[in-house]
Amino acid sequence: MLQNKLVESPIEILNGWKKAVLVRYGELSLKSESTRRFMENVLIRNIKWMLNRKKVPYDSIFRERGRIFLSSDSPRMVAQVLSSVFGVVSTSPVLVTSSEMDEIIRLSERVADVLIKPNDSFAIRARRVGTHSFTSIDVEKKVGEVILARTRNLNTKVNLTQPDKCIFIEVREKKTYIYHEVFPGPGGLPYNSEGKMVALFSGGIDSPVAMWLMMKRGCKVVPIYFDNTPYTDESNYNRTMSVIKILREYATQDKFYIYIVPHGKILEKAITQAPRRLTCLLCKRAFYRVATIIAEKENAKGIITGESLGQVASQTLDNLMVLNEATHLPVFRPLIGLDKLEIEGTAKKIGTYEASCIKTASCSAVPDKPRTKAKQLEVKKAEKELMDTIQEESNLAKRIYIE
Repeated sequence: MLQNKLVESPIEILNGWKKAVLVRYGELSLKSESTRRFMENVLIRNIKWMLNRKKVPYDSIFRERGRIFLSSDSPRMVAQVLSSVFGVVSTSPVLVTSSEMDEIIRLSERVADVLIKPNDSFAIRARRVGTHSFTSIDVEKKVGEVILARTRNLNTKVNLTQPDKCIFIEVREKKTYIYHEVFPGPGGLPYNSEGKMVALFSGGIDSPVAMWLMMKRGCKVVPIYFDNTPYTDESNYNRTMSVIKILREYATQDKFYIYIVPHGKILEKAITQAPRRLTCLLCKRAFYRVATIIAEKENAKGIITGESLGQVASQTLDNLMVLNEATHLPVFRPLIGLDKLEIEGTAKKIGTYEASCIKTASCSAVPDKPRTKAKQLEVKKAEKELMDTIQEESNLAKRIYIE
């Protein structure tokens, strides 16, 4: 959607009209009545939580079909904060007037006085919901004619294709909302509207993106980090904590935590008591098994991983089948069909890319020639020596709370 970036915003400086924020949501409106109502309630709860966390003031919150509105004297700040809330498609700071044509024109004129500069092209975009004596096209024509005449001395012109400035007018039954900025949101479903999952989390580029994508689909996610010390050093842990703090800002919940699992003992057994080429697979299957135990403790319904088909040796189709057998829980791989550039693009968009690229020590346990097409029987046979350590490892897992 078009977004006008100005230092001076008419929404902020014009007085005499009520100020508010318009919040748009997408697929929620396609749900059944009961499901839509439930998800709207979750979304409103998350909106309130985020504003309280960021200490951004608002006066009241109410909803109409397909829209949520917040009254606030700081609408631009509210709109920007809420553009990171899952379930929100976009937000706009707005000025509110009645749905009488004369009042719509009057406020639109005042907005244009501040917004439109010499030699600007402009467009009027109107949307109407409800019963009125005019259509949305009528609004666009009448408001456009008045503003063109009012700004003729500025050498302005109408451009409906690529205007320099755009005034949006949303007419509803009794009130009309006028705005010029649209802040895109992540969309998806409200966080914690679809239950809980655990995520294998390394802090690299892939796993944070996978976790974020499932959060976007409404899942409350508990990340699990496996500490491979002494085969890595603390740089991996430090990177993980830097990245999880970024994702924490998307999680609209009071108590957000990550499990830290000491994994060195199992890794040592995998190296010394099993075929060397199977080390990575045995390590990853242990991840799945410990994650399953933690998931059951958390009453979580699945495991999220950052695996992308064919990206590394353990992520071939044959090896993914071997990994799946290590858990009875469904495994969710939201990156499975994405290439590296697509994953990196999402990481940049959500703000984790730079932190994920912090240089860390490589895992010294990785074999020179890892098995790319392992068989279930050979892996299960090699895994027997590790099984007694699985429960021990899960018992040593610690919760680290992220403020």
